[in-house]
Amino acid sequence: MFPYGNSLGHLPDRSGGIGRRGFIRNALLAISVAGVPLPAFELLAATGGPRFFDDDRFATLDALAETIMPRTDTPGARDVQVAERIDTVMHTWASEQTRTDFTRVLDEVAAAGNVTCGMGLPSMDAAEQLEVVAAFDAGHARDPGYLKLKNLVLAFYYLSEAGATQELRYQHVPGAWEPNNPVTADTRAWAFDIGV
Repeated sequence: MFPYGNSLGHLPDRSGGIGRRGFIRNALLAISVAGVPLPAFELLAATGGPRFFDDDRFATLDALAETIMPRTDTPGARDVQVAERIDTVMHTWASEQTRTDFTRVLDEVAAAGNVTCGMGLPSMDAAEQLEVVAAFDAGHARDPGYLKLKNLVLAFYYLSEAGATQELRYQHVPGAWEPNNPVTADTRAWAFDIGV
């Protein structure tokens, strides 16, 4: 569960933040370029090849992604290698502007951690990470670079096999139409997995 309420945080906001259509557009964009970064990801992971982010920024990205999508009864962002996939997209595909924006955001997250707890996000325990990321999220809800990064974390998580099959749940159609299906804590949606 996303630590700030519903799993998409600010997305229903119609006052200028990204909306449902923007999220879908970004998810489709991630799907459309998935053929480029994911094979590159496998090659880079196998060779331990070059990464875009330095070790400190990569560790911050990994901690940020895991705080946004933590491990619960389902795998978290770290389990499905969200940070590695984002790093590969930065290395193989992203525009210079996106690279600059994401680098700036990770530096700002690291600075926020140093101000709040006197240490970087990766060195904090989960509760401290949540506190820092929640405060950063509230203060950067309209930052386009942060919103892109956050949406990419969500897209890569839900496009992973674990995100699509364990976090989300497919309900086969056709079936009996029941106009009032009860929604419980076990009710989940479904997504398409592009595979790795």
